[in-house]
Amino acid sequence: MLQRLKSFNTFWDDRFEDLTRETWLKTTYRDLSAGLVVALTAIPMAMGFAMAMGLRPEQGIIAGALACIIGRTWGGSKYQVYGPTAAFIPIIAGLMQKYGEANGGSFVEAHGFLVLVSAIAGAILMLMGLFGLGRYAKLVPNSIIVGFTVGIATAIALTNLESILGIESFNELLGEDEDIKGGMLHNLTQAFSNLDKINLWSVMLGLMTFILTKGLLRISIFIPAPLIAIGISTALAATVLADKGVILVRDIYGSIPNNFFVFTPPAMPDITAGVVADIAYFVAAIVFVSAVESLLCSSMADRLAGNRKTPFNPDKEFWGQGLVQIITPMVNGFPCTGALARTATSIKAGAVTPLAGYFKGLFKLTLAYYIAGYLELVPMACIGGILLWVASNMIKVSEIKEVFGHNRFHAVLMVFTAVMVPATDFLTGVLAALVIYFAARRFCDTPAAAHKAAEPIEPAAKLATPAAAALNFDNVSVALALRGEDVGLLRYVERLAELGIGKTFYFVHVANPKDAAGDLLERMREAVQQRLAAKLPKARVHYRLLHGPNRIDALVGHSLEAKSDVTLLGHRPDRSGQRSLARRLAMLGQGSVWMVPNGSNPEFRRILVPIDFSASSAAGLSQAAAIARAAGVGECSAIHVFVDDSVIRYEEHDAIKRGEEEAEFARFVVSADTRGICVNPIYEEGIDATRSILEWAKRLDASLIVISTRGHSRAAAVLLGSTTTEIMANSAIPVLVVKHDNDHAPIRDVLLANRYWQRHDPRTN
Repeated sequence: MLQRLKSFNTFWDDRFEDLTRETWLKTTYRDLSAGLVVALTAIPMAMGFAMAMGLRPEQGIIAGALACIIGRTWGGSKYQVYGPTAAFIPIIAGLMQKYGEANGGSFVEAHGFLVLVSAIAGAILMLMGLFGLGRYAKLVPNSIIVGFTVGIATAIALTNLESILGIESFNELLGEDEDIKGGMLHNLTQAFSNLDKINLWSVMLGLMTFILTKGLLRISIFIPAPLIAIGISTALAATVLADKGVILVRDIYGSIPNNFFVFTPPAMPDITAGVVADIAYFVAAIVFVSAVESLLCSSMADRLAGNRKTPFNPDKEFWGQGLVQIITPMVNGFPCTGALARTATSIKAGAVTPLAGYFKGLFKLTLAYYIAGYLELVPMACIGGILLWVASNMIKVSEIKEVFGHNRFHAVLMVFTAVMVPATDFLTGVLAALVIYFAARRFCDTPAAAHKAAEPIEPAAKLATPAAAALNFDNVSVALALRGEDVGLLRYVERLAELGIGKTFYFVHVANPKDAAGDLLERMREAVQQRLAAKLPKARVHYRLLHGPNRIDALVGHSLEAKSDVTLLGHRPDRSGQRSLARRLAMLGQGSVWMVPNGSNPEFRRILVPIDFSASSAAGLSQAAAIARAAGVGECSAIHVFVDDSVIRYEEHDAIKRGEEEAEFARFVVSADTRGICVNPIYEEGIDATRSILEWAKRLDASLIVISTRGHSRAAAVLLGSTTTEIMANSAIPVLVVKHDNDHAPIRDVLLANRYWQRHDPRTN
């Protein structure tokens, strides 16, 4: 136990194992970027959660920032982001309503009581971690977790009607009087009895906030959607809607101070049997939510990040959670736990170590300090819109379907919990479901039926247009550096010529104005003739010196003029410029790009093709099959990297997911011209597609990666990310980037091609 206590208080441990002397700069940059992305998203959510709990908006800001710093210092996960979560809303709102002004108390007394029960819960969590009880939180069945998530989401959505409709009563506790015990019915009654007081402008702002947040986050996690949506709505409320009676945050809460750190000690009401019962109730609820959500979040984070090193430590996680619940409420905050949505966003944004959590906390406090004066101008309808978005994304249809598909007993448990949580109260609903589960599971919890793989749908019913036949590389441009690395590149060109790839070859060099043109052309001819004279007797060969303001413009101009189908570029591992040139040419140029690292084997033993089931990747697969056929290779591998952020997983989950992947691949592969080549599918779950693809390339000993792209404008690449450019930046083997539609796509076209409006929403609880 002493050893465990020592490890719990060791700051620099295995959670920082990815921060090495060789990678510290890149890793720190990734963590910094992830922290900034999460901070921008978290500020509006933290304010909304705090107000829904009956607290002040600034308390959400300090709670989220401080909890993340404390949790990242003592917690057991590399990736977990701590902060306010929706699961705590009914618990804290119920406490604040019962011990606050609505029942003869005061806000300070109610918050003091919250500090007390949170500190007790924190101590229990620390003891659970110390005695190694972290694993027992996993005994809570998935069906009950899904059920209470649905129940809480329903309660959050319905108890915020007043804010969205603009009829919030100023006489209630801080404007947000929701209590899970009857609070939902109270608010529904209030809303429907005051329909004549509905402010349509508030409705518009609330719905606009909801739609903007939902839509922008489907485009990219790098967009601070809640902040943008609230900013636009606030600007409208302060200008064109200034006289329309829209209720603002300051109308209810007054000014928002930027001196966030205020010591708030625990407070004990007069001891009665009811108070003792309430202490037990709220402590149990905080322990339950903290334990279950933190472990779910930690396990999801390890899986989502593809963590193959030290996994999260559930006991140390309980220790860190306990300190979060003790310290955070005492500094004007409230209980927090692992936040699924912000953790997933952090990982998708590149987080590697706990440093991302520190950066998130610091960025959040810094930003809030400077914009505190503007936050009080936010319309209450916007806060309602944010909470409505949170509630809508908490309900995952795929998880509900999985519970229904598991067996009837768990389906009944889920429905029971989902109904009981908003109808009674959080802990009553969950405890009742747990009692039923442990009492009846021996008789009713039958094994799930064997999963039958999904039947592939006929391709004609799914495909809009079949992919074009494989591209023919007739016009081939070869960019020479007139240095030593040209030897390997010319050896590669020699092999392509042997395979019949290319009818016209342009050997080009971007000249320095100070160099003699005649000498450069002669050097190009000598290098090419020495290596390729016998290989290009039937091909037309041209030598060109290119001039321009920079190398990329010169190559792009040549590609357009010569109508190049593909441009080959060499690369030395110790030089980044040429690889950067290849990446930029793939992004901006018209034709395909073939990047050949120095020393690459020109034999095509195994070809790996990343796919995303799009028409563009079908074109890439067609080209890979054509190369394989020309090289006498009978097969190639197609890899699809998918993200599965499901928290709830039964034993049959992997079989279901694989069946879906197989059905999708069956629809996809017939759209490519595989030319009789066997295509071996690989289905890989992972958040980092680049890493998964390169790991599989190494595992298969692949000699070529063929990836298709429509190209991106620079803005699209920065906003949406580009797996293609990341692969080119990190690959040790040749990469052929097949340009689909022979043009680079701006943001608008990329979004339309990706059908972003059909994407799944990210988690928000």
